[in-house]
Amino acid sequence: MKVLIAIPAYNEEGRISKLLTALKESFSPEDILVIDDGSRDSTYTEALSSGVRVIKNQLNMGKGESLKRAFRYAVSHGYDAVLTMDADLQHDPDDIPGFIEKFREGCDLVIGTRWHELHKMPFLNYISNRLTTMILSLLAGQRLPDTQSGFRLHSKRVAGMNFTFSRYDFESEVVFKTAIKGFKICSTPIKTIYGTGESSIDKVRDTLRFIRLTLKFMWR
Repeated sequence: MKVLIAIPAYNEEGRISKLLTALKESFSPEDILVIDDGSRDSTYTEALSSGVRVIKNQLNMGKGESLKRAFRYAVSHGYDAVLTMDADLQHDPDDIPGFIEKFREGCDLVIGTRWHELHKMPFLNYISNRLTTMILSLLAGQRLPDTQSGFRLHSKRVAGMNFTFSRYDFESEVVFKTAIKGFKICSTPIKTIYGTGESSIDKVRDTLRFIRLTLKFMWR
């Protein structure tokens, strides 16, 4: 089974090298892909010097566009699954075996859930997480404990679907379309880690994008 570790990164100097060092303890550098989303710092050179695969967006295109590039790379290079992680050290590589186990059980989309540790989440993040998770669960037609985690594993048939959104709303689109296709969505527990860097989420704009996506799928 071939799994690609895909890491979208924007201005993550210092943090990206620590994450890649940890990942290389268990994965071959050729199976780790960093997508530098137009960083203005040394993220790109740090990733290159680590020996992993690196591609670069010349402009900041958004997390969704970076992940779409990773999906295309995975499909064209014969990978069975794509595991996505954030570059800011909020995701622990030690949690990866739980994703692999769920994938082996037949899950097409495995989402890392912080449900058991939500009390550690900043209050505003908690409220946003619960509201968006509730809405996505209703529209997907199944209970999903935590839909806002970017720590996920996608089967090749999920990675091969067509997606249209480009920013953080992309991850919600993945959930919608996976559910619509009737593919199996599962969860696996992950650690909750905060305080490693500033969030690149624009709470106002990304909330509006989520509303737009929700209305689109409700209309369908």
